[in-house]
This record gives sequence, C-alpha cells and structure tokens, in this order.
Amino acid sequence: MADSGSRRRSQMGRPTVKTLAEMTGYSIATVSKALNDSPVVTEKTKAVIREAADRISYAANPRAASLRTGKTLQAAVLMPLSVAADHEWHGVEYAEILSGISQAIARSPYQLSVHVIREAEEGREVAERIARQGLADGLIFSGILADDPRVAFLRERGFPFVTLGRCLKPKGYAYVDIDSGWVAEDATRRLLAGGHTRIALLNPDGRLAYAQERIAGFRRALRAAGLPDCDDLIAEGDMTARFGRDSVLRLCALPDPPTGFVCVNEATTLGLLSGLRSLGLSAERDVSVIAYDDLNVSAYFSPPLTTHFQPVEELGRVLGSFLIRRMAGERPEDLVRVFRPKLIPRQPDRLAALGHNETTDQQRRTT
Repeated sequence: MADSGSRRRSQMGRPTVKTLAEMTGYSIATVSKALNDSPVVTEKTKAVIREAADRISYAANPRAASLRTGKTLQAAVLMPLSVAADHEWHGVEYAEILSGISQAIARSPYQLSVHVIREAEEGREVAERIARQGLADGLIFSGILADDPRVAFLRERGFPFVTLGRCLKPKGYAYVDIDSGWVAEDATRRLLAGGHTRIALLNPDGRLAYAQERIAGFRRALRAAGLPDCDDLIAEGDMTARFGRDSVLRLCALPDPPTGFVCVNEATTLGLLSGLRSLGLSAERDVSVIAYDDLNVSAYFSPPLTTHFQPVEELGRVLGSFLIRRMAGERPEDLVRVFRPKLIPRQPDRLAALGHNETTDQQRRTT
C-alpha cells in the first residue's frame, strides 16, 4: 500500500489529504479529523497519520481548502497590550500564550492571525468586526469582564470562540481559566494559619471577572476564620511593578498595616518587594508574601517567594485545541477547563520575628 501511494505521489506532485488516506489506509474523513486534532480520533491513529504527513512533508493548502469549504482558515487571537506608562512586563505572558496556541494549531490547516488591542472598548469593536466581516473562522480573547459584551455578541451570532477567563455566569461558551477564587482563598488561608490577621490583596481592575472572584475567595477565607473583611487592604490597579510598589508604600503607612500580602502576578510582586526594601522591611523577616506566577520567575526573586504556579504556555495549548474543536462544530459546553495552580512553598507563611513586629507595632502606636 505504501509503495502504491509513493508512485501516486510522484505522479500527483503536492501531497493531499487523499494522498495520506491512500498511504495509511484510513478514510479521508478520518485523516482530516486527525490533522485537526479531533477527539473522535484515537491518539494512536493520529500518531500514524501525523508520522505519514511528516514523512511526505504534507502541508495543508489553505487557498484550496478555503475555496472548497467557504472558510477563511484563519484562527484569530486578540492580543492585549497595556497602555499603562512604563509597563515593565509588556506582553511577556501573552507571548507564551501565543506560543501555546500556535503549537496547538500547527498541524491543522489554520493560520494564526493576531489582532493587537489596547483598550477594552477596542477589543469589543475588533471582535465584532471579525465576526461580522468573516475575517476568521474562530476567535480567542482574554481580559474577560464580569458581564462581557463580546461573549454575549458572539454567542448570539453563533460564532466559534474560546475565552481565556470566564464571566461570572459562565454558561454556553468554551473557555479555559484559572480558579482565581480558589487561589486567593488558599493563599489567604495559609497566611491566616501562620498567624496573620491583617492581609492585603493586590488585585487587578475590579471590572474583570477574575478580580471579583479573587475578592470573593479572599473574603471567604477571612470569614471562615471568624475575622472581619480586610477590604481596606484591597488594592486594585494595572498589575504593573509600579502598582505593586505604590500599593505596599500606601498600605504599610496605614495605622494598622498588613503583615501578609497576596499578589496577583509576577510584576506586581516584584514592585512589592521593591517597596518593602525602601521601607526597610523584608519578605523573609517582617512580612509574608504569596505570589501568583505563570512564567516561573518568582524562584529568582530576592527572596524566592511562595507561589501558586501555572505555566501559561499550557493554557495556550488548551485554548488552541479547544478553538480547533469548536470550529469543527463541537458543543461549547464540552470545551471547558479550569486549572488549579500548583503551590510551590519557598518561604514560611508565619512571621519569623513576631516579637520584633509586636515591638514595632507598639512603637507605631506611641509615636
């Protein structure tokens, strides 16, 4: 069968899906589904077909497929770039997400098209234009609001999409997300177990769905411990290092400052450490900090910090796989995945010098 297929390929020139079907003995439909990473095809069958595709340097012909199917064979991604001045972490996480997405679609006939956006309103306009003008067959986007108009619009049109994040009422669409409420609750609970009662939450813009989930988890942990909400210690901002530094300077100047901090991302945590140093405080000696990390950089902070870690590239791979499956007609309700990051403990959650801090608190009260 393979020799016959080789002769046919030499006669036909460019390998096609039909060529692969003849080589492997599978139907054209099965080959097509395997190349699109459809879950209805077993991994063993996919491996056989992909090996054959590599052997003959098969590459999908986007123009021919587009003419045949009426599809653009474009998978669109909205890439947000911060407009915050001096944003030190500009686009780093999204480069990793794009890497994961591109890995997922590499063996499909789709090409990745990236649309850069800078504001939430611009993101809505671009998403609507892509769907209305048929600029792509599917869309991935992030920065999900509690009640996101993009989700409502795309669902109404029946346009395939997958979101990184979810609205507060996540029904009827495909998404990949971090269990942000659980992360904030777990971090707060660990600090409470270490004796902290004044805990700060450095959080993103409160319009974002996951910001509200983090606040809810933060409050759950405090209430479970029989403590009042520490809402005066919730800081919201643009998630830059500058925001982290400004927040710790302001919070530590309060009459009853925090001794524990829960941070939203690596950049914020880096700024927090800078602010602590300028105050003569240490995350090893004076306060406890639990970070969230998706690039595995917090191990290199000074000091290395306890972190909830979730590789962002893995999120990208799942996003890309879900979009391919959604564009192939799979039900969005079947394309949902929520990750719980791994805790990497690097510092004690309890103050190492509680007596020193009690003395410091007494000095503050008498000055």
